[in-house]
Amino acid sequence: MAEPPDEGVDDPRRVPDLEVDGFTEIDIFDQAPVFSADRVFWDSPDNFDPAVLLPDLTMSAWSRRWSDGLCRVWVPEGKGYDAREQIKTWCAERDIEVFNARVETGVPFRDLDQIERRLLGGLMAAAVDWLYPRMGQVRRRLVADLDLVEDDDVRSMMYLFVSDVTDRYDSDREGKLGRVNYLAFLIGKMRNWPHDLARATYGRGAVADRLNRSRAVDAFVAEEHRQPTEVELAERLGITVTELRQRDESLAAMSAMRNYASLSDDGQDEAERFVADDRTEDAAIDYERNAVLSRAIMAAVLDGPKGPDPMALASLYLTYWEGMSKADVARALDVLPKTVSAAVERATSRIDPEGLE
Repeated sequence: MAEPPDEGVDDPRRVPDLEVDGFTEIDIFDQAPVFSADRVFWDSPDNFDPAVLLPDLTMSAWSRRWSDGLCRVWVPEGKGYDAREQIKTWCAERDIEVFNARVETGVPFRDLDQIERRLLGGLMAAAVDWLYPRMGQVRRRLVADLDLVEDDDVRSMMYLFVSDVTDRYDSDREGKLGRVNYLAFLIGKMRNWPHDLARATYGRGAVADRLNRSRAVDAFVAEEHRQPTEVELAERLGITVTELRQRDESLAAMSAMRNYASLSDDGQDEAERFVADDRTEDAAIDYERNAVLSRAIMAAVLDGPKGPDPMALASLYLTYWEGMSKADVARALDVLPKTVSAAVERATSRIDPEGLE
């Protein structure tokens, strides 16, 4: 038994095991033992259920549809690349389009169809019931960062998320506190859920456009000692002014992803420890402080004397929200460390103290 924490320190506690109708989560997951498999996944514009092709493969195979619409097939470890070619051939013979077929090897998988449906559904529902009131920061991030998501939508989205990742839960995994139970696994996965969902929604292209734009501006300023006009910047990027404006609109959409409250923990394994949300007043105060600071920083970045400052935005985000060192940020952005320091100083010096009250 771990020693109780000192008074005044957040209480890191092991999350509970779940039970459904007298069956423990261990009993339920034992109905479908986890094993190592290769996963083949791909995109298709056709309304296609990959389960129909499983009987025609030359190896054992399993399939599940996730809420993201990707097609997924699991096969025994070592068979993934062979399965991918068979799947592509099978689809081509039936005029089913396959895009970006990938293989991920050696992933944990359990065939959830082997579990009694009543118990599996009850287990996932119990997990959502426990997680929903305790994952306040995750819920706020989803609502803040994704324009079409309302708070009323988050519970059903959370159930879909839990359903998606449950086949990857390895109930045999051991951590510092013993067996990593189902809720601890879900917490570990859910911590990155808003970030991953935002990236999928806004796309990686906007991020690349932002960095390319900032590099072009920096290069022009270094050569001409002034800010470029739209025409000059578009010419340097090799695009039209219309395309430049469209990319700037995408940048604004990315920049509007607000209230990036940090979800980092105290250094413990994120799938082992979780601070129970029983101090709701303190949590609410901390969140509001983070939100106020975030808004002040975003205002400083977007409302500079020469308009939005993409380099400052990227540098601040990676430094303060991703926790990267200045050297790491410089490597990620392919610039000098002094450029990162100057960008951070440029933005923080414009923060209005009144906006932090």
